[in-house]
Amino acid sequence: MLETNSVVRLIKKFLGIVVLGLLWIIPVSADERFIPLELFTGGEIREDTEIKFTNANLIFGEKKRKKIVGPEDWKNPQTGKTIKVYKRTRKVQSGLKTQLFSVTNDGQCIGRVWDSRRGGRVIKNGCKFPLGVWKKGETRSFKGASGGKPRKIELTILKLGKKQKDKVKFNWKLYDGSGKLMDDNDYTFSPGKAMTQLNDKKL
Repeated sequence: MLETNSVVRLIKKFLGIVVLGLLWIIPVSADERFIPLELFTGGEIREDTEIKFTNANLIFGEKKRKKIVGPEDWKNPQTGKTIKVYKRTRKVQSGLKTQLFSVTNDGQCIGRVWDSRRGGRVIKNGCKFPLGVWKKGETRSFKGASGGKPRKIELTILKLGKKQKDKVKFNWKLYDGSGKLMDDNDYTFSPGKAMTQLNDKKL
């Protein structure tokens, strides 16, 4: 009888260790994942979860009018600080539109820091792409400025996937200083292709 009780205790102890082990490897949320910088640039996606300024040189878009290269150094004309950026260009009827992007908002985003349109303007705390760990359905808001004018950005994850090489779809809203909605777009980014779909909800 004593031997039987001992065996039962050992089995319970073993099962307890197994359960604890399983709890350790189960992620906090099944709808949570790491979104790498390379999904934005079209570069090769790594297995680790470190945000690095890896090389990018990609022509993309349905009509192959867009290109992203980098990283390169850019000196902010307002602060004098030099940071790493990616340069994204798009051929338009009036010439070439250029935007500079960097890691912003404490690593939560890839955002614009400069835009050539309207004579060129510096952008503070821009957020154009979710970076790092996000959850499906999650919404985050960021306050910044474009050309000195206050702006608020709201980003919501629509489709996330589970692996780092899965595509991401999200909604991006831009508000002016009074809270008026200025832009409302859905973006899809795919591995090795950068942005593959844009749904511009004309306001």
